[in-house]
Amino acid sequence: MKLQNIQYEPFSQFLLAEKLHDVTRYLQVASEFGEKDEGKQIFDRFQRAMDTALDEFQALVLAAGDADEPDDLPSIRALRPDGPRRLSRGIGADYGERLRGAFYGRMAGCTLGAMLEFQSVDCMKNWSEHFGDPWPPVDYWRHPMQDPLAPHYIVGKKLDLTRGHMDAVPPDDDTIYTLMGLLILEQYGMEFTREDFAKTYLRYLPVGPDNDRPGERGCWWGERRMMRNLQQGMTIGEAGVTRNPNLQNIAAWTRADSYGYACPGWPEKAAELAYRDASVNHRRNGVYGSMFMAAAIAAAFAVDTAEEAVRIGLTEIPKDCLFAEGVRWALEQSFSDYREAYDLVWARYRGMFNGSALTNALHVVMGLRIGKRDFTKVIGETIAMSGDNDCTGATAGSIAGALIGRSQIPANWTEPFRGRMHIYLNEHGEYLSIEDVCGRFEALARKFAVQES
Repeated sequence: MKLQNIQYEPFSQFLLAEKLHDVTRYLQVASEFGEKDEGKQIFDRFQRAMDTALDEFQALVLAAGDADEPDDLPSIRALRPDGPRRLSRGIGADYGERLRGAFYGRMAGCTLGAMLEFQSVDCMKNWSEHFGDPWPPVDYWRHPMQDPLAPHYIVGKKLDLTRGHMDAVPPDDDTIYTLMGLLILEQYGMEFTREDFAKTYLRYLPVGPDNDRPGERGCWWGERRMMRNLQQGMTIGEAGVTRNPNLQNIAAWTRADSYGYACPGWPEKAAELAYRDASVNHRRNGVYGSMFMAAAIAAAFAVDTAEEAVRIGLTEIPKDCLFAEGVRWALEQSFSDYREAYDLVWARYRGMFNGSALTNALHVVMGLRIGKRDFTKVIGETIAMSGDNDCTGATAGSIAGALIGRSQIPANWTEPFRGRMHIYLNEHGEYLSIEDVCGRFEALARKFAVQES
């Protein structure tokens, strides 16, 4: 798919939301006017009509084909440009330092972005100026921007995201996904199947309630839809795509870091593992985004610059897909800060969902280009571009950390975690040692390197 061939149908999300609100208010008014039963009948018809529309959309997109954007791994590989495939054999002497840099970098970037996830550039800048903090940020937020005691991912609170109130990496779905990848690889190895993926997610990942307290949820979007479908007895082949419009969104590449960590210097294998994971509930550019990020992270353990890692990541996905076209474009643009980068992205991709795999990946690539090896600048400029910026901050921090190592990350980003993560996985305590987790990734990397040498 080429960008010039995409024409978005204009619509107002706010108008649709207003109409949905009107429907629910009419349901209440009907009861107040003594017409409860008739009101429920109208409401039930409305819900069935919405389900019918979802099913029609699902059939439409799943039946569409594009020779430049296949969904099976052999066809994807056939369309790759030339690439190194594997940069090194075995584990480098500096792998442990770089791994801890990547892991702490991911935790720091996620925590910084989580406070104002999906808030606009101007909103974030205004909050920062209101509290007298530098913008883009150079440290964690001093104050919560919402109810400080509101729940945050089942076991946490919004206050946990602020300076002086952390006692660990705050809970977040994007850090949990890194652990889920670790658990899959530990239990099933590099040959894990979709069914293995489903068993691991059902066993360890709590979904949380379906109510109006989103802070109590354990996952969102396509992952939440997949989990609900699995819990209702669907096979993993059905569960991942049924009534899931998130096929080209960011979530798959937020799950990719684990595969880069376990395959340092081996972008082809990291991309293969990411494909097996992402293709469960993504298609086309949602899958390519995960393969790209896994490959770029794996490469970052063996190269010296982010641009090298990014260009290697591009060699593991179809050269003419929409995602690759966009990343190449981002590498060619001139910009000096987050605002110029943001304006360029949204002038080009106006109409695309703000949670897409592509636009958020461009924020990561551009943030890395601005910050280079300056960790604070990388994550600060990246999250300042808005979007799904706990995800973008996490991945930018992961790549930057793998390049420079933990010792080069300023202490203000790592010391507040006190060496542990606050988590909400089933069959686990509330806290995990970061050093233990990194040791487990290191053991996997050594095991896999021996297996494939």
